[in-house]
Amino acid sequence: MKLVGWALPRLARMALAFVFAAILGGNAYAQSGDVYRMGPGDILEVSVLEDPDLGRQVLVRPDGRISMPIAGTLMAEGRTPEQLQASIRSRLARNFVEPPSVTVALVSVAQEDDVLQEEEEIENFAVYVVGEVGRPGRYEYPSDEPVTILQALTLAGGTGPFAAIKRIQVREVVDSVETVRFFNYELVQQGASINSADDSALTDGAILIVPERGFFE
Repeated sequence: MKLVGWALPRLARMALAFVFAAILGGNAYAQSGDVYRMGPGDILEVSVLEDPDLGRQVLVRPDGRISMPIAGTLMAEGRTPEQLQASIRSRLARNFVEPPSVTVALVSVAQEDDVLQEEEEIENFAVYVVGEVGRPGRYEYPSDEPVTILQALTLAGGTGPFAAIKRIQVREVVDSVETVRFFNYELVQQGASINSADDSALTDGAILIVPERGFFE
């Protein structure tokens, strides 16, 4: 799955934002949040002052959404950080006496794929890992060195403390048809053998979604 065609204009907007911030003498990101609009591939740092355990780095998925504990799934694409902050605060408000202080900071902007390299012998594939993992994001690897589900989870820093490891979702597109299957990581941790399907190579653009566990899991 190639994320191309939109990175340069967005990077240009970021550069302009930093110029304005320098003139104003303030923080580039904070002063120009109404200029930059987030998109797929961006990595965000979300902090909740009243409950640090709810904070984490999140990837804006290809569908333009992010997932947060308690707040659930929210649309990020096309929105400013301030707009996303307000949405997260609203979702969390019912769990606090007063609406919490939420901060959304940009960690990295999605980069344009280097599609102009000549004489490239080995194509890069990518896998996306989102949700309750240590480092959600987009991970590239050579097409001749494919990765499995376990390897992709390792690249993403492993599962987090709130992860529903029994129902990790694996989404792939095979012959233009999206397939969805579930992976029970708990069985692997208990020493069970991995079946051939779960131990096979992930396809280019595969998405692993590690959801938040429920109260009784």
